[in-house]
Amino acid sequence: MKTGSLTIHRIDRSADPAFAGLASIYTEAHPASERKSIGLLAAMIQRPEYLFLAASEESRVVGFAIVLCFPQSSACLLEYLAIAQDRRSHGLGQSLFTQVATLPEVAGRYLLIEVDSNPPQAAPNPSNARRKAFYRKLGCRQIEGLAYIMPPVSLSAPPPMEMLVYKSPLPAFIGQAHLREWLQCCYVEVYGRAADDRRIDSMLQGLPQNLRLA
Repeated sequence: MKTGSLTIHRIDRSADPAFAGLASIYTEAHPASERKSIGLLAAMIQRPEYLFLAASEESRVVGFAIVLCFPQSSACLLEYLAIAQDRRSHGLGQSLFTQVATLPEVAGRYLLIEVDSNPPQAAPNPSNARRKAFYRKLGCRQIEGLAYIMPPVSLSAPPPMEMLVYKSPLPAFIGQAHLREWLQCCYVEVYGRAADDRRIDSMLQGLPQNLRLA
């Protein structure tokens, strides 16, 4: 698919030359605490429920997205999206997100996004604020009241997180049962944890049966 000068194609094997470009941007754009090994990415690409998308200008990979479409679920997870450092602030991220959201495998489902939080007691992080503002501008909304606990993917502990949701059209509320299903999908399919992991109950404790998307 092509958007302006941006060409987006699916990578289905790590031997694809575009995978090296994707891996380079991935390593540069994501902190160690949220970054899986390149070997694990190469294993993930073999799973049919994963979509690895490379965005190229001419022959150079300038961005990528990795989406996990949960089997038999109403949701997908936008696990990663990044643009090469020298091509940011040119609208490429918006074009890539729009293409992801309209893919047949994604359209009509909820698209979940994990983002770093800025706790009130912590010093403001401009990078975190920009990332959250980027997704909110595209129509993503936060699950109000959810303090998302991301399981570790490396030796470094992950930072405090939030979860955003996108869908067109997006309802004003979601049920807690839906949220439990999504959290279980994330924990099982992404992080290899159990569906009854105690952190899921911890996240849901005290939340209303219907949660506002704010």
